[in-house]
Amino acid sequence: MRRSFASVYFVLQGLAVAAWWTLLTVEPAARSPFLPPGNHPSALLAFAAPDLSLLAAGSLLTGFLLVRGSGWALPVMWLVAGAVDYATLQVLAWSALADGGWLGFVLMAPTALLSTALALDLAAGQLPLFRQAEHASPRWNVAKTLLQIVVFWTFFLAVIPCFLLHIESSLGWPRFALAGQRPLAAVLFAALSALGLVCGWTLAHRGDGTPLPLDATRRLVIAGPYAYVRNPMAIAGFGQGVVVALGLGSWLVLAYATLGSAIWNWVVRPSEEADLARNFGAEYERYRAAVTCWIPRRWPYRA
Repeated sequence: MRRSFASVYFVLQGLAVAAWWTLLTVEPAARSPFLPPGNHPSALLAFAAPDLSLLAAGSLLTGFLLVRGSGWALPVMWLVAGAVDYATLQVLAWSALADGGWLGFVLMAPTALLSTALALDLAAGQLPLFRQAEHASPRWNVAKTLLQIVVFWTFFLAVIPCFLLHIESSLGWPRFALAGQRPLAAVLFAALSALGLVCGWTLAHRGDGTPLPLDATRRLVIAGPYAYVRNPMAIAGFGQGVVVALGLGSWLVLAYATLGSAIWNWVVRPSEEADLARNFGAEYERYRAAVTCWIPRRWPYRA
């Protein structure tokens, strides 16, 4: 199922890149929104050859190889992911230096995220993406968890939204406004943050590990919020992203939170659940059968 999704995505990505360059070729006036200030419209054409050969043709080839079940699918997918990541970072630097032409980055960033996430997902069996933590005291695990939370919340809930707000302002995109949106966002953010902290403490204290996949719990955690729903920390994190968008009135931040949620649910979660099944076997299978992924139970789960 995941290979089928990846194959469809890369075919669509290849066709979209080819269509975009066709538009820019036949309609020169369409180039200016993608160019930082001070650049001639023809400057954009310097990217045409690498984009068409590595991104368009490479994406189509990746989709074809995935359908065929070829062993070359993953190496070619990594080639495409590396190419789109490099191009996205270059466009980011280009736009940042000139403080303009952000539309290209806005369109390329989701492509880079999805391409890289799908490549990591299909390489999960070959890369050490999931690893149980070394045995440590509950106090040390709680300290590591708090540090992870501070780093992740600062970057994903403050740095990135502020950056996206700057892009919105540069593009002149309007923000949405609702009655009482900021007080409501503040209350919801506090509640969701409290849920996230409780989840982190439960994983560290009961699971002998942390929420980070590379430092994951050594024991299956079915206590606290996890007795009601399988992914309470993900619910808290995605909810925080949405209420940050609500408080800022930002459509771009809302799109960012939605995209992140979709990538986690359909790309990351299946690999994480497969790792849990390998580590905890029948105990996890019984838990997964009784507790849903997103909708809380009425009563707590008892093993």
